[in-house]
Amino acid sequence: MTENQAAPLCLEEVSLTFRPGRSLFQELTAGLGRLTGRQPASGGIQAVRGVSLALRPGEVLGLVGESGSGKSTLGRLMAGLYRPDAGRVLWAGRDLAGLDRAARRLFRQRVQIMFQDPVSSLNPRFTARATVEEGLIIHGLGSPAERRARVAELLREVGLPADSARHFSHEFSGGQRQRLSLARALALDPEVLIADEPVSALDVSIQAQVVNLLLDLRARRGLTLVLISHDLPLVRVVADRLAVMYGGRLMEVAATETLGRVRHHPYVEALWASAGGEAPLEGEPPDPGHPLAGCPFAPRCREAAPDCRAEPPPLSWLTEDFACACRRRT
Repeated sequence: MTENQAAPLCLEEVSLTFRPGRSLFQELTAGLGRLTGRQPASGGIQAVRGVSLALRPGEVLGLVGESGSGKSTLGRLMAGLYRPDAGRVLWAGRDLAGLDRAARRLFRQRVQIMFQDPVSSLNPRFTARATVEEGLIIHGLGSPAERRARVAELLREVGLPADSARHFSHEFSGGQRQRLSLARALALDPEVLIADEPVSALDVSIQAQVVNLLLDLRARRGLTLVLISHDLPLVRVVADRLAVMYGGRLMEVAATETLGRVRHHPYVEALWASAGGEAPLEGEPPDPGHPLAGCPFAPRCREAAPDCRAEPPPLSWLTEDFACACRRRT
């Protein structure tokens, strides 16, 4: 069995471009571009570009990057919510695009996602019981009595009060809504949980509680956890590996135990410096509507050479636990 077949989820050269229809705003933007001499994007928004990544069973993978780096889109590709334009998303060695109805239904049980904003992702007309029970009903799991017992068990497991089942989402605090989202994601007993910015909208004191809950559940249930975040110091503490994205591309994959022991990608070094209180990274992130031909970080990189701007460097595995997409590091 190959590594890709053994991985609970694997991405192979995955790319995704969003191509919306021409709206009035886009027509006006195109007209302004003609007047100013700047041509608008013709190929859409390139959110993810050629990403290859294999999860390891039972690990905590931290997927980090600045806003707009493509990390949330990559999480949705992992969960099967988006279909890639190119490349493959593999589950247990099988291409999601080729799964039959029964296999896709099983995939939906085994891979679950927590969305960043529980306010918009929770149905305001559903009680907590209905929210958690919905997946069980859709998949035909258990009798009504068994489902009620299962919901009560899940709500206790995530730390919600016993009487919370009858309440609506707007009656909960932000931290409680995130716990409710977690209970919903756990209802089908997944093997992979993708948590998209699960604590970004919470107070610092509540953030620690939710993160500790996620790690506790991961240990007790044997979950493979993908933690998507822009908070590099937080992810470093809890993750087994870090995958860093920029401009839709994967810049680096590193085991946390290797951090500081290798020459990191210049972008990752700049992130660590900024997180440590040094001067923030200068320049602007790349425009996904006008992608560069070479490395997306080249315009902001002090080490960039002409070859960096000509063609994007591949993600090269320099050791078993460290990969970097930089010609100055290989």
